[in-house]
Amino acid sequence: MPSINMIASRRAEKKRQALNIKRLVYAIAAEIACVIAAFSILYVKVITLRGHVTDLTAQAQKLQPKVDEIKHLEQATADLQPKVKTLDGAKADTLYWYTNICAITDSLPAKSWLTSMGLGGGGGAPGSVAGSDPVVSISGVALDETTVGQAMQLMNQSPYLDHVDLSVIQQQKTGNVNTVSFQMSVHLKPEAAPAAGPKGGATNV
Repeated sequence: MPSINMIASRRAEKKRQALNIKRLVYAIAAEIACVIAAFSILYVKVITLRGHVTDLTAQAQKLQPKVDEIKHLEQATADLQPKVKTLDGAKADTLYWYTNICAITDSLPAKSWLTSMGLGGGGGAPGSVAGSDPVVSISGVALDETTVGQAMQLMNQSPYLDHVDLSVIQQQKTGNVNTVSFQMSVHLKPEAAPAAGPKGGATNV
């Protein structure tokens, strides 16, 4: 009787071992299948990435001439910057002086005339002192002193001019008409003056 029980227990033990071996084999097979699947997915991704790299390389080669052209244009733009800066400065200077000269002439009442105009002070005229206010010296003829006073009043009220100093005013004859000659120094607003004014001396009108 005891021998029969031992045989049965051995058979049961063998069945358990066989079942465990099967489970282990299935687990190993499942792991191998997972590893193979993972390698397959990675391989597909690598192939796809290589395809993308090849496409991007081809696109980069096609775009290279445009990139070279852009670099050339950027270099040309950089080379032109000093000239553009100079032109901008010249434009600002021209506009500044044009505005102020127009403000002076527009302030002259009827029956008054300019005979000469010159630049001084910080306007860049020869002998001017750096940092001094730009000054326009004007000479002219008017019918009477009241007309000269009106001209000075209009210039002092102009938003483009700073103030006016009367240098000389005297009676004279212009043909058979009694007139007055005058000389003024028109001070321009320094904050509106460009860094460098126009070159040259007096300009006759």
